[in-house]
Amino acid sequence: MERSAVAGGLGMSGHRQHSGTVKRRLWGGLRQQWKLLGLFEIDQQHEFYSLTCMMKEGLAAATQNNINNAPTNELSDDDYRLENTWIHKDFTMKTFAGPVFASLRGSLGMTEQEYQQSLCSEDCYLQFISNSKSKADFFLTNDKRFFLKTQNKREIKFFLANLKIYMEHLKKFPHSLLVKFLGVHRIKITRRRKKYFIVMQSVFYPDDRINSRYDIKGCEVSRWTEPAPEGSQIIVVLKDLNFEGQYVILDRQRPWLLRQVEIDTHFLRRLNVLDYSLLLAHQPLHHDECHQSLSFATLIMRTKKSVSLSRLFDIS
Repeated sequence: MERSAVAGGLGMSGHRQHSGTVKRRLWGGLRQQWKLLGLFEIDQQHEFYSLTCMMKEGLAAATQNNINNAPTNELSDDDYRLENTWIHKDFTMKTFAGPVFASLRGSLGMTEQEYQQSLCSEDCYLQFISNSKSKADFFLTNDKRFFLKTQNKREIKFFLANLKIYMEHLKKFPHSLLVKFLGVHRIKITRRRKKYFIVMQSVFYPDDRINSRYDIKGCEVSRWTEPAPEGSQIIVVLKDLNFEGQYVILDRQRPWLLRQVEIDTHFLRRLNVLDYSLLLAHQPLHHDECHQSLSFATLIMRTKKSVSLSRLFDIS
């Protein structure tokens, strides 16, 4: 579960150009089909292929800088204001508060090498077409571990202005349900506008055993999504009305979870942040995981280990 602390951003305008009317019509048709799929690979024919390749190249340089300069646990005010720019052949990439986010990634038990490997692998990014009213573009690393989301300048400025209290909140409440923002960047492609994007930890990772996902806002107006056909591989994020009649048995987890929700929502209220959701996923348990003494954290770790082993030995 996680809670989003930033409102939706504007979409990308720097699309890859295609020549010829036939190609434009073909692309338009594919876009309409893909909108039904929810998640698909950004290959060489995709409008965002060039952009995402540049993003990966820029992120590789930024993370390599962190690998060469080990992050410190002692952050200064200068670290929060730091802006690093890397100049590449066709674009420049700016990273904001790099040491701060490197410190956060370290506190989550994440090495810079594995972060770089996931974000900058040769595998294509995936595009997630959500049913959100947000105009943002969502990209997903091929292993589905991290989301990249475009944001407008106003939202980025707001987040960076509150970055220090965000970090203090996560340090004080390590089990916070707030979304974990792992990087803030700006890319400037030749003859195009500057584009801002953030990197987030995916709450649905690993997703191999997840069979349904929900975005809960606590209201019923326009909060219904048509479910995917039974047996379909289409990824659909359902809403409040889809969850109606269902429930979650929290048992001994109930007190801390409700308390953490109160703490996190109070934090967002202090920042006057209104647009946030509680993300839920349904994952069937194996027989040996049904023991009541197992915590959410333990179940998540067991899932990660089982997924890692299956990939290591190519178990299908």
